[in-house]
Amino acid sequence: MCLLSDLNGATGFAESCDEGYQLAYAGIECEEDEQAVGALFEQRRGSDGWSDADMVEEESCLAERRQQIDIPAAAARAFREMQIAPSEVNVQPPDGWTLVNVDTIAFTDTTPRTISTRLFGIPVQIRAVPSSYSWDFGDGSAPTVTTDPGAPYPAHTIAHAYVKQGTATISLTTTWRGQFRLAGEPTWHDVTGEGTTVSSSDSLEILEARARLVEDLYGG
Repeated sequence: MCLLSDLNGATGFAESCDEGYQLAYAGIECEEDEQAVGALFEQRRGSDGWSDADMVEEESCLAERRQQIDIPAAAARAFREMQIAPSEVNVQPPDGWTLVNVDTIAFTDTTPRTISTRLFGIPVQIRAVPSSYSWDFGDGSAPTVTTDPGAPYPAHTIAHAYVKQGTATISLTTTWRGQFRLAGEPTWHDVTGEGTTVSSSDSLEILEARARLVEDLYGG
């Protein structure tokens, strides 16, 4: 909650505060099928600090306007056009090699990818949230498909044991679902459709550890 003071005469609490944008509520009444949206103020931060707050939009009831301009449909289009940064592929052991018949661990992050844009002149945030992962360990085995992003050793949950020497590249296909929210709103709303990204590890050398008898030089 952010307390706003003397913003063009409006003083109140905002539901949330994104940097540079704040909502102020004067307490207008809306119909049952309408939602009150606070007046939107924008501030710019420069070398001397924050500028004065300028009103971008007055407080309003948004249901009828949403029906006319269809913000969810526009948000779904924005999500489809979004350039989603692929998930990073992390591998353990981390030095570009692993051993036959020993678990090779893989994991990634779950950080949503978020952009800020404007739909019909309204500030909106669009984000992609990872929903599933398909791990291909590059040796001809079936991919591991899961909603689990994995974790590093010793809490690892995604692992694969190679059965022969060689080289392999681990690839990850991430499926993302879309969400949006108006600037200053606390709640994210789902949009229709999905997106996918593909990422891969560096080439991995698969080695075989061999046992070998050696002479005991000390006669033990």
